[in-house]
Amino acid sequence: MSFQKAVEALKRRDFPAARDIIARASAATYGVNHFLVRGLAELALKEWDAALATFAAATKRFPDNALFWLNRGIAEENLFLLEAAIASQERCLTLNPAQAEACGNLSNLYRHKLRFAEAEAMARRALAGGAAKGDALNCLGLALCRQGKFDEARKTFIQAHEADPDHAAAFVNHANLEVEVFDFEAAWNLFAAARALDDQPVFRHDEALARLLAGDFERGWELFESRLEMPRALRLHPPCPRWKGEDLGGKKLLIIAEQGFGDVIQFCRYQEFLTEGELVWAVPKSLIRLLTPVVHGAVLDERGPLPECDYYVPILSLALRTGKNRRDSLSPLLGGEGWGEGGLEEYTPASNAPLAPKRRTTPSALHLPTGKHQRKIGLVWAGSPTHLRDHERSIPLQLFAPFLSAVEADFYAPFSGAALKQIDDLPVTPLDSLINDFADTAALLRQLDCLVTVDTAAAHLAGSLGIKTFVLLPRSPDWRWGVAGDKTIWYPSLTLLRQPTNGDWQSVIGDLTTLVLADINRACS
Repeated sequence: MSFQKAVEALKRRDFPAARDIIARASAATYGVNHFLVRGLAELALKEWDAALATFAAATKRFPDNALFWLNRGIAEENLFLLEAAIASQERCLTLNPAQAEACGNLSNLYRHKLRFAEAEAMARRALAGGAAKGDALNCLGLALCRQGKFDEARKTFIQAHEADPDHAAAFVNHANLEVEVFDFEAAWNLFAAARALDDQPVFRHDEALARLLAGDFERGWELFESRLEMPRALRLHPPCPRWKGEDLGGKKLLIIAEQGFGDVIQFCRYQEFLTEGELVWAVPKSLIRLLTPVVHGAVLDERGPLPECDYYVPILSLALRTGKNRRDSLSPLLGGEGWGEGGLEEYTPASNAPLAPKRRTTPSALHLPTGKHQRKIGLVWAGSPTHLRDHERSIPLQLFAPFLSAVEADFYAPFSGAALKQIDDLPVTPLDSLINDFADTAALLRQLDCLVTVDTAAAHLAGSLGIKTFVLLPRSPDWRWGVAGDKTIWYPSLTLLRQPTNGDWQSVIGDLTTLVLADINRACS
C-alpha cells in the first residue's frame, strides 16, 4: 500500500512525498521499483548526491538493469563526475543498445570532454533511435557547432525549432551559434524567443556574454548578474547582504574575487568609484602581494578568516553597481606609480614579505636568467587546461618554431605550468622556479621588451603594468576582447592578433613575426 502511495505521489509530481515514503522502508527490502521511484524523485528534486547514492546501490544489487545505469549517469553528470557519468551511460548502452536517451546523454558528455566527432555520432544515433526529436537535434546542433560546421548546425537547430517549438535550450544554442559568426541581430531574436519560453539564469548569462562581446555594456552588465544565480558561481558566501549600490558612508564593503586571476586584475580598477566607506578585498593568496600596494583597504586571503562587513560584492559586479558600464575613464590599476615604484631596484623580494617563497633562498631582487641576446621576450602559449574553452585559446608550442627562429631574442616562459613539457628542445627558458606569486611574475615581466601571450591572466597582468604585449586570440574570443580591431578599451599597451578562421594559428603567428621584426627594425634604425 505504501509503495503504491509513493508511485501516486511521483505521478502527481509530489517528489518529496514519493522520496520520503520509500525512504521509510528498509533499504534491504528494496526491489527494482523502490529504487527507481526514490531515485527519480531525488533527481527531480536535484538532490544529486542522494540520487547517486540511490542508483549506485541499485546498480550494485541489480547490475544488469540498464535504466539504473542511465539514471546513475545523470546524477554523476550533475555532480560534474564526467568520466564516471560516461562509464555509466556506456554501460547502459551495452545492456540496452536501443536506449536513445543514453545516446543523447553521451553526446553531451563527449562534447564536454572535447570528443566532438563522437558527440556528433552519438547524437545521430539518438535521433535514429527515436529519442525526443527536439533533444536529439539540439545535441546534434551543438556537436556540429563545436566542430565549426556552422551552416549544418544552423539547419539542424532550425529543424529542432520545427520539431519542438517549445525547446528553449535549442533557441539559446542556436543564438550562441549566431554569436560565434557575429550575427548579433539574429542572436538577439533567438535569445528573446528562448527567454519567452523559459527565463533561466543560464540563458540570461549566455545573452550577457554575447552583449558584452558586441559592446552592449549597459544591457550586458545587467544580464551578467545572472551568473550569481548559477551553481558554484562564487567561492565565498559571506553572511552580510550583497551590495547593490547602497550608500557606503561609514560602512565596510567586502569585495570578493571570482572566476580567474585575470578577472580580478582587470576589475580592481573600479575601486576608483568606491570613494565612501572602508574596503576589504578577499582574493586568492597568489594575488595578495601584487594588489596590496595599489588597492584601497586590506587585501586578505579568501580562504582565511575575514572581518565582519556591512555588505559584500562580487568583483565582476562593480561595473554595474558603480554605474560605470564602460572603462573609458579608467586606467589599468597597476600601470601607474603605485606598484613597484622606482622599478626593480625597489622591488621587495618575497623572502621579506608575508608570503615567503619556498624555492628562492636569496633575498636579492628577482632577475631574468642571463641570455645570449639583447632583446628579451616573454611567451605564454597555453592557459589552464581546465578552462572550458582552453582547446580554442591555447596553442601548441611547436607552432611557434618559425617565430622563435626568425626573431633574435631570448625567450622566457613566465606561465608554463602544465605546458612545461612542450618546451622540449625549443629555445624557451621556463621561469617557474623563480615565481611564487603574481608579484614575482610582475617583477620579471617588467624586465621584458615585450610579451607574447594567449588569452590568459598574463595578458591582464602585462596590460595592467603597461608592458607591450601581443595577445593571440581565437576567431571567436572571450567577451572582453570584442569582435574586431587590434586594440582594446581595457589595456592601451596590448595589440590583439585574431584568427582569420577557426583554428588558423599559423596566420596569427605569421602576423606576430612580422610585427615583432618590424619593431626590432625600428629600434635599430
